Amino acid sequence: MSDAKATISPATQADDTQTLILLGQIAEDLRTLAWLHAAERAPTIWLALHAAGFPVGLAGVHSQEPESLAMDQALEQLRADHAAAPTKAADHLAVDFADIYLTHSLRASPFESVWRDEDHLMMQGPTFAVREAYRQHDRVVANRRAMPDDHLSHELSFVAHLLDGGHRDAARAFMDQHLMRWLPEFAQRVAQRAATPVYAALAVLTLKTCSNLRQTLGGQAACASR
Repeated sequence: MSDAKATISPATQADDTQTLILLGQIAEDLRTLAWLHAAERAPTIWLALHAAGFPVGLAGVHSQEPESLAMDQALEQLRADHAAAPTKAADHLAVDFADIYLTHSLRASPFESVWRDEDHLMMQGPTFAVREAYRQHDRVVANRRAMPDDHLSHELSFVAHLLDGGHRDAARAFMDQHLMRWLPEFAQRVAQRAATPVYAALAVLTLKTCSNLRQTLGGQAACASR
């Protein structure tokens, strides 16, 4: 029997290094998206982000993918609308944000529990399952009374945290058990019902980023169920 030790080829090492770099960049993408989902942002903030290279500079979505192009076009339209009527453009964004994230008038809740609970209620089993996942990785949501643990922003931030720590298996499991079980429905509904192109584009761009990430992480996806 040969006692030769298995070795990792330079090509394999290079591939793994590139993947680590990519995952770190995608973690930054997720934090940006989480920030945009967390609170209303003024048109000037969106336009500054656009000028700085969003969404073209995202690592997790190619600039020519439809979701990236849709966001780019939405921000170009916002630029024109804001130049023509700044107050009106700001009001439209504010109302759309409220309809999606605060009043839930679009019935497109940003909370996992609403999608997965039998009675579509907040702060149910999925919320506490997410909180436990955070606890296992030393994460605590500071403002969970105002924005419970299973808000989209928190879940995106948590996946970014796992990627930063090199916890690929945990990121894969969390996405399969939580984020990807409800994000597709959320994104579809927002895309269909949002009043502004910006928030419609944000929803589908977020889904595409997460779908591409899940593919990059590899492994067999868990069977989706509520």
